[in-house]
Amino acid sequence: AMLPPDINEGEAGFSVSGNSIRYALTAIKAVGRPVIESIVKERQERGRFTNLKDFITRVANLDVNKRAIENFIKAGALASLGATRKQSMSVYVQILDHITKDKKNNMVGQITLFDIAAEDTKEEFDIRMPDIGEYSKEMRLAFEKEVLGIYVSGHPLEEYQGILQRYATNTTNDFALDEETNTVTVQDQSIAIVGGMIADKTIKYTKNDKVMAFLNVEDLVGNVEVVVF
Repeated sequence: AMLPPDINEGEAGFSVSGNSIRYALTAIKAVGRPVIESIVKERQERGRFTNLKDFITRVANLDVNKRAIENFIKAGALASLGATRKQSMSVYVQILDHITKDKKNNMVGQITLFDIAAEDTKEEFDIRMPDIGEYSKEMRLAFEKEVLGIYVSGHPLEEYQGILQRYATNTTNDFALDEETNTVTVQDQSIAIVGGMIADKTIKYTKNDKVMAFLNVEDLVGNVEVVVF
């Protein structure tokens, strides 16, 4: 099985976790390898990241910007920090801004309210996670596709498997050229029923001003281009 990237378990490259493969942290879009290597080094030297604030505080000096943190959240890489993706998404900017502001105050020697607060009241200054639950499965999978290029924790069509098996005569794989035999399963001029979701759409106009569309239809095994007039 393929496991999502994890800031506390994963490495720069793909790694083994039990009987599964852990997705590489460097596969997350808009996050460079040097940044990932710095984060992994920080974790190895000073221990696991305990929560979102701890993570952002410790990586704030490693060129980790807002876009990178957002993509970590979308990829599910911060799941081990004890908050849902929706919770993390709602507060990460606030945490980052707090840390940036504190750094500026420290540089000019200003004392903040947090500095003089007693230990037992410091918790009140912590940013609390709002009670807003989690994104829908569809939204989580869409985020994974956006920042990883694939679905890791499932597939949007899983719940429609029964309908697909009942009505579809072929899968998208049947339209792919078999390199060994140099043949395609679906014969030219034959009728084929494929079920899936429209992953992409391009609309064009013919010379006679007729509208046509090129659809990228995706099922559980791959995708195929469908021309619609």
